Amino acid sequence: MEILLTKRLRMRNFLPTEKEELFALYKEEDIKEYMHWGETQEEEIDEMIEKSQNRTPLDMGAYHYAVSYLKSDRLVGEIYLEKKSDLFVLGYFIRKERQGHGYAFEILSALLKKLDEDFPHHNVMAVVDKRNQRSQRLLKKLGFHNDTEVDLSSPFYVYSLYGTLFG
Repeated sequence: MEILLTKRLRMRNFLPTEKEELFALYKEEDIKEYMHWGETQEEEIDEMIEKSQNRTPLDMGAYHYAVSYLKSDRLVGEIYLEKKSDLFVLGYFIRKERQGHGYAFEILSALLKKLDEDFPHHNVMAVVDKRNQRSQRLLKKLGFHNDTEVDLSSPFYVYSLYGTLFG
């Protein structure tokens, strides 16, 4: 199901035919390095794809969405979005060979705008590995603020976007 379109990209539900490609992505070192939950098993990919079928960001719960090229529909990355009562928890990655082209900024800008239109009083939170400088810069560019009190024992920072995002 198509959820969101931008000039170059689409956000949609994962297709069952993308299982192998997604499993391979989760094993890539540059992606796995920042995933705090550890190794992803093939069964978890199956469950993730099945669970997110026909879901939209309007649904309560946590779901994974594909980011793909608008023209070819080839996989670019993933968005994780968890809707709680007054908060969205956001996660994302872009394949290494497709980074540096503004894809994350493009799709996340559109998603945040859509969330703001549909849920103007919800906050958005992203948890970012302290080592992931690129992601931290991206979140700041999108208007997020680092809400983490300095805790040297934690490997993560919490970034938040409050209230009405664009107005």
